[in-house]
Amino acid sequence: MKKVLTSISLTIFFLNCAKSQITKHNWLLGGNINYSSTNFNSENFGVPHNLNTLQINPNIGYFPLDKFATGIKIGIEKINVKEPGTSGYNRYTNLNLGPFVRYYLLKPINNINILTEGAYLYGFEKGNSEKISKSTFLISAGPVVYFNTVVGMEFLVSYSTQKFSGIKGNNNTIKFGIGLQVHLEKEEE
Repeated sequence: MKKVLTSISLTIFFLNCAKSQITKHNWLLGGNINYSSTNFNSENFGVPHNLNTLQINPNIGYFPLDKFATGIKIGIEKINVKEPGTSGYNRYTNLNLGPFVRYYLLKPINNINILTEGAYLYGFEKGNSEKISKSTFLISAGPVVYFNTVVGMEFLVSYSTQKFSGIKGNNNTIKFGIGLQVHLEKEEE
């Protein structure tokens, strides 16, 4: 019982001490990991089918205004797809890069905040024998919990749509992600 009370006390202490650094002139460094389920409807994938993936998305951003950040996001993804009607797997590697904008809805002094994010990523998917370019539009939202003045953990739900060059149709994805962001405060001069 003593361990439980100590844990609760420490949690309350850290949450009361936590103040986010989402104010003007601060930096944002971190990323997230997404789990996604994609419904493939493009002509290049033949029969429509689903795919489950894990994706790593590091990012760096800057706050030009309070609660508003902009920056660069990278998407790195390895995929193994069991194609319908076959016993083998196709392997794909995706690499994407592009800008993002992010807005926090609640006051900067809150220990818990809600963020929204929009991003455009351009990149390439390399398969067994081909390389194809693609554009991805991504919107995300979810809560962020600050452990202290620097570190916040995010729980995001995202929707993305991918368009491959030269191919009719697009692929839509719902992603569930967890992320960690470090907020670096600019030192006063």
